[in-house]
Amino acid sequence: MTRILKLKDASEAWRKLIETFRDEPQEGIVRDEDDQTVAVVVPPEQYASYQNYLSQREEDFAILDEIAEKMKNYDPEEIQARIDQAVEEVKAKSRPQRQTV
Repeated sequence: MTRILKLKDASEAWRKLIETFRDEPQEGIVRDEDDQTVAVVVPPEQYASYQNYLSQREEDFAILDEIAEKMKNYDPEEIQARIDQAVEEVKAKSRPQRQTV
């Protein structure tokens, strides 16, 4: 879940830090007393790119789930045999034809 902090509600120190990100887009890491990362600040463009990546990833995995559902009743050995046959057919088509003289 994304939490949004409005700049006007941030403390003075946070406001100054955030303004530096506005002036010079960069990544920022927030660490606690034990030097453990607790938050990361990224430029809006990088965040949008990350969100697009996640959306595309969800779509890709949904397609894989559909394929798995459709194939659940197939015998894995039969599937492998068909894959092997298809690979051999493609190899045969891509081999240069020998000319007889």
